[in-house]
Amino acid sequence: MSEKRILLKEREMKKVSLIALSIFILSANATFAAGSHIYANTFTANNITAIQHSIMTNAIQTFEGTAAAALGGRARLIKNDKESKSLYGTTPMYGWPRLYGEYGDDGSVQQTGRSGGDELSEGLETKDPRPVINSAWLTWQHFDDGVKFKGYDELNTDTDLIMFGLAGGEAQRGIGISEWGIFGGYVGGVQENEFINIDERGGYVGLYTGYNIQKFNLSFAANAGALYNNAEHKYGNDEFANLWAGAALNATYNIALDDTFTLQPGVYAGYTWVGSANYMSMSGDTVANQNFNVFEVAPEIRAIKHIGKGWFGSLNFKYAFMMGNSGDVVLNGNIMEELDSRDYAEYGIGIEKSIDRFNVALNLNRRDGGRAGWSGGFNLKYIF
Repeated sequence: MSEKRILLKEREMKKVSLIALSIFILSANATFAAGSHIYANTFTANNITAIQHSIMTNAIQTFEGTAAAALGGRARLIKNDKESKSLYGTTPMYGWPRLYGEYGDDGSVQQTGRSGGDELSEGLETKDPRPVINSAWLTWQHFDDGVKFKGYDELNTDTDLIMFGLAGGEAQRGIGISEWGIFGGYVGGVQENEFINIDERGGYVGLYTGYNIQKFNLSFAANAGALYNNAEHKYGNDEFANLWAGAALNATYNIALDDTFTLQPGVYAGYTWVGSANYMSMSGDTVANQNFNVFEVAPEIRAIKHIGKGWFGSLNFKYAFMMGNSGDVVLNGNIMEELDSRDYAEYGIGIEKSIDRFNVALNLNRRDGGRAGWSGGFNLKYIF
């Protein structure tokens, strides 16, 4: 074979290879583009688990208290109110029995509320005057991150949560203090990549309760919500809805290293169920989504420091283990490959200040792993 023919043969082989590669890339892109709208419900269901984590942790935190409530040195706060103000600033009168209560040698609650100390209770009635509803709170949280699935491309997520709640019913139960609360809110956001854009809008309601034994906090929350979704893709727009319900348990323990510094290890465990209606996609496909069940376990540790004059700072770290069944997608009667979310780490900082009956807290967090990006927000609490 002549040298010229050999060169021509090599060129033809290169052309065939390039054509094959182009077809593969186009085919893969087309498959992913089609897959994106087929898996739209999987995307929103996974996002609900992140929404749930934020809802539950914020609701539970209202019982477990502010940074000031987590600190040690309770006796000195009771014995010298003027000294406590110089150390911790002006704090609300009611709502923090862990801050102002008096404890016996065996850890039992002798008296809850501000009237717990001898010097502070002088001239006051022995009966605790706290109202049934002791506080109201408002929270806004925002997270902007990329969601990664096993064997699938990343999806950018931009979500806002607004929550309002009431807390009350503080009462002594055995050697501890219990409390209840109700909350509700709005969720809105967008999930997108180059193949799909999903607009999400919905709301939720829930309740929580907690039990505190001096340094140990045990909290429980449950809620239910609905999410309306509009998925825009190359075939048109698909509309579908999600219903969800969930519950979470959180346990923390305060380790006071001194009057101004506390370590707070804990663990969060949550379950989320998401149900979805079947629908006919604009692509002409019948999409059926089975129920979505996910368990989350997140050990965490929080370091809380009184900076000075009533300002508190905190550092926190948690790692969320995601487990369960992400729900099969049935396309025209055929079961598609299941998409699983990945575990992720979250760490961040917070700052807090109490002014008279108000408590204001700001937080900024970073996520890495199965979710990678930033989140943050603020909480405003008013003590009656």
